[in-house]
Amino acid sequence: MNQKSFGFIPWLVFFFVALVSIPFFIWFDFLGIAKFVGIAVTVILVVVLRIWLYRLGKLGKAPRVSLNSNDVYELNRFMPALSSLPITEQRAFQHRIGLIMSHITVQHEASVSSINTSPKVLAMVGASLFLMNGLESQQELTFLLSENTTLQINDNQLSISLEAALDVLSSFSTEQILLAIAA
Repeated sequence: MNQKSFGFIPWLVFFFVALVSIPFFIWFDFLGIAKFVGIAVTVILVVVLRIWLYRLGKLGKAPRVSLNSNDVYELNRFMPALSSLPITEQRAFQHRIGLIMSHITVQHEASVSSINTSPKVLAMVGASLFLMNGLESQQELTFLLSENTTLQINDNQLSISLEAALDVLSSFSTEQILLAIAA
């Protein structure tokens, strides 16, 4: 976040000078001017804070992908241990998957035959693999579908076949899922 884009310093100087001037206006019996400056500072501060919060929201995190009930069903289908977790832990896992999905790109090698799975499910599979391997903190993630049956991890890229990925995800235990959520 760039502080210069928010213009903190000029506004802080303005608010400081305006607020410090109020006691002097009162001291010299300019009560009307003191009231006006006080009200103006309050109104301007509210407006400037709203502008800062709006800009902060635009610069913030990418919005997470929300999972509907069909997506949660698919997630539980390829990770059976997930359904035995408490509801709060399941929701935490789903929330983290949605956050990772907003940063993931799904690609496939030319040698991979056509896949009859929706892109959202592929992104969920990739996001689950990234989360379970502790690679969720990276900004741009790539899930590459290949012919490999072993999971290959290179910086911000995971490479594995879809069938092998589903096998890997179904082999995780509840303890491993809880450790991934806690990390």
